[in-house]
Amino acid sequence: LLIHGWGMAGKIWDVIEVNLSKYYKLYIVDLPGMGKSDEIEDYTLKNLVKQLHKKLPKEISILGWSLGGIIALKYYETYPKNVTRLFLVATTPCFINKENWNLGVDESLLDKFYDQLAQSWSKTLNQFFMLQLIGSKNRKEIMKKLHSAFITKTPPKIKSLKSALEILKKTDLIEIMDHIRIPTTIIVGENDKLTPIGASLFMQDKIE
Repeated sequence: LLIHGWGMAGKIWDVIEVNLSKYYKLYIVDLPGMGKSDEIEDYTLKNLVKQLHKKLPKEISILGWSLGGIIALKYYETYPKNVTRLFLVATTPCFINKENWNLGVDESLLDKFYDQLAQSWSKTLNQFFMLQLIGSKNRKEIMKKLHSAFITKTPPKIKSLKSALEILKKTDLIEIMDHIRIPTTIIVGENDKLTPIGASLFMQDKIE
């Protein structure tokens, strides 16, 4: 199962789908209101996991990026016997800094994105993508591809973007890190400003 990040869609995995599909059966989703998926009313982490579970085989490995990584962790917490392996890309168990957790970002950053969505969702999404590409040598080229794929061709729904941001703001999965008992691969960019490398090191230390 491949789960994309906020504001994107399953198409983000095109670059690795060709090779992976030679060896595995892939389930590539568009989260509600993104890509080609319709919006849903109950846009909560619990319901996203529940709806995915209805469509998936009994045993599944999950590759999640950012928001997708949070969904992957919640899926494991909810159905631990059904997940065989986790691959967490730019993932943090808690996006927002709070008491006893300083490996996230300030809540005001996501609040800014939320407020700007109504004014210009495309500009907001571009800013979000730019933050993830800091330090990339081919940043402009990647930005053009992201803009074309997820803003021009398959624009997301504003309501769904806001609901997904609420998930990023409210979710705290720190405590489940001590209970993950399956092989887990953690991938993070050293310059990532949204999911600081410290969060990945924390997960690495906690997961057995």
